[in-house]
Amino acid sequence: MKLRVCFLWHMHQPYYKDPETGSYILPWVRLHAIKDYAALPVIFRGHPGVRHTVNLVPSLLVQVKDYVENGADDVFLSVSRKNALDLTKEENEFLLRNFFSAYAPTMILPQPRYAELFRRHESALRSLRRSNRGPGGYGASEYTDLATLFNLTWFHPLFRDEDPELSRLWRKGSGFTEREKNYVLDHQIQVMGRVIDEYRKLSRDDGGELSSSPMYHPILPLLIDNRSALDALPGAALPALPFSWPADARIQLERGREVFHDLFGSDPAGLWPSEGSISPAALEMASETGFRWAATDEILLARAFGKSVKRDHDGIPIDPDWIYRPYAAVTKRGSIPVFFRDHYLSDLIGFEYSRWDAHDAANNFIHNIKRIYDRLSSGKSGISENEYVIPIILDGENAWEYFHDSGVAFLNILLSKLGKLSSNIEFITLSDALDGIKEIRELPSIPTGSWIDGTFHIWIGHREDHAAWEMLSRARTLMESKSRFDSEKGKPESPDLQKARDYLLVAEGSDWCWWYGDDHYTPHGPEFDRLFRHNIKAAYKAMGVIPPDSIDIPIIKSDRIVQEKNEIPAPQSYIQPRIDGVVTSYFEWNSARKVVPAPGFGTMHRAGHMLLSCFYYGFSEDEIFFRFDLDNVAVENLHDIELEILFPLKSIKFHSNMDPMSRRFHYSIVKIGDPGGRMSPPEDSSTDPDNVRAAYGKVLELAIPADELECRNDKRLEFFVTIQIAESFGERWPIYGAFSAELPGKNFTERMWQV
Repeated sequence: MKLRVCFLWHMHQPYYKDPETGSYILPWVRLHAIKDYAALPVIFRGHPGVRHTVNLVPSLLVQVKDYVENGADDVFLSVSRKNALDLTKEENEFLLRNFFSAYAPTMILPQPRYAELFRRHESALRSLRRSNRGPGGYGASEYTDLATLFNLTWFHPLFRDEDPELSRLWRKGSGFTEREKNYVLDHQIQVMGRVIDEYRKLSRDDGGELSSSPMYHPILPLLIDNRSALDALPGAALPALPFSWPADARIQLERGREVFHDLFGSDPAGLWPSEGSISPAALEMASETGFRWAATDEILLARAFGKSVKRDHDGIPIDPDWIYRPYAAVTKRGSIPVFFRDHYLSDLIGFEYSRWDAHDAANNFIHNIKRIYDRLSSGKSGISENEYVIPIILDGENAWEYFHDSGVAFLNILLSKLGKLSSNIEFITLSDALDGIKEIRELPSIPTGSWIDGTFHIWIGHREDHAAWEMLSRARTLMESKSRFDSEKGKPESPDLQKARDYLLVAEGSDWCWWYGDDHYTPHGPEFDRLFRHNIKAAYKAMGVIPPDSIDIPIIKSDRIVQEKNEIPAPQSYIQPRIDGVVTSYFEWNSARKVVPAPGFGTMHRAGHMLLSCFYYGFSEDEIFFRFDLDNVAVENLHDIELEILFPLKSIKFHSNMDPMSRRFHYSIVKIGDPGGRMSPPEDSSTDPDNVRAAYGKVLELAIPADELECRNDKRLEFFVTIQIAESFGERWPIYGAFSAELPGKNFTERMWQV
């Protein structure tokens, strides 16, 4: 029996150009290009025994090309290029607010100067607000260092190491000149120029495969008819105005293929429909437009068969025979094979292994593959020896920033080991796997849904989503009426109407609604909201119509943005809970501040229950109190959970281990070593925990003396929380930065009395 494992790496960015300014307003195409887009093919080339499929979204490709060939700019790049002595107060604030947009443990804290600026940036912002004259905040040299380090840290280690000057600057770490800063920025564009060539080499010389997606990454079933959300989730709340423009879905597919052909000289065989979103109509359209295969998630395979994917305690499917194979989706106008990703294995790479030792992670993945092979080979299905396929499909860009070295060690170890496995286990492209299958069974039914929960809730389930869809529907309906008017008069579609269509195609992308609602959070939510509305506004103008005033009103709610700034107000009053691990009475935590962490996976989404349900924060005159409520479903059958609270400005960490099964519990508080960001405390740094009181039962309750945290005279306390399952996945709250909790100060009683 042969088992074929197929990696598909999804590379995706929305179209960031603001039609009002002509500039890109977010930097993620540029920053990911100098990190993972260019580096992954280089890493893959070193392991010819494992071949990969890469999915390149066309809206990403056209932006890379625009930077390299046309000198495109983005707001972050233009501010970076400006001499620090010439920065305005607004530009200084922009730097302070945006140039720590990186995962702190792996991209900020390892650089002592960057870590120092990170720890001081909140106070610098407050200083800037108080400043009536002059820029304020940091000094000019600090702004130069900040701009240099932000742009330097986003380089993949491979590219920093291969360039002597970048390597020197990384070692230098601080005191950068304007010339050095501009070298970093210029070299970014040079590395961007390698991206498309690297993927050409991957497909032409390295045995890899390139696949495509719709042009601007829309949810195809919703473009065809957004009432298909009811097929995915009966009873789903829908916008008041329907949206049903199948022609737009076809244009998105066809334009994506055109961009792909222009850059790579051939048509893509495979389609990753945006967010794995399929429906009978969407797959029919994919087949008609020339795609040979499509892919989505196992949750939709389970729906097609009317049964769930059952796994053992190690995550291995108990009955794998029906899971690991492509199925033919037979539509009215053609058939197209569909691959279904192994959700568990894909998420191990995407979310879990960054927390593991690289060797342990690679060995675990190989162990899982071998166990699947053994389980399949012991079955009695009698199918052709070449029919089993495991699709590993995941985000190819965002996972790696959580690895301390951008995943270099893990990938090299894993791919090296995979290439030496038994010849009965092959690592090939999806098209090659398809060619090796003698018979493709027909899918019992074609489900409708996405890879996330099998529904479209994230993109159409919230009030903000509804407002966006209705705004889009009005503009699209108006454009259709104008187009029909020209057609009835025998006129070709005017260039202005074509421009309007282009703007609306951008607005149909999935990313704008990804950030509406409460499923995901980004500090750049207002920018995404503005891009969506500006594209619709530009469409009205192109049609010669005055845009409705409502388009200038943000859809994303300002109160939600404020809430997500990770600021925790002071409790309503002092509290004095009993630290016994049990909520003794309703009143002991009634006055505390309850915090429900917003999912912080950013552009990545993880299905399933989060470990932390919520936490509470409060204080008395002498102690700081925390209560952590874990999700009962997420932690059932778990024996070892590690919860830590790190107070970065105090270099103090609370560490605890909990066993939900036996209720065993132990804890300690440690003083973290030096101020350079080293997270491993010296062996003798554990303090006597007698002053700290903690208990775990149904909840974890904790009391830390204010003097222990040296915060009695402070106005705010900054901290973040990590929760880790032993040798498995975990969470960090918040995903970036820290919570900033208000402390009582000197006049708390008087302030509360006045309130």
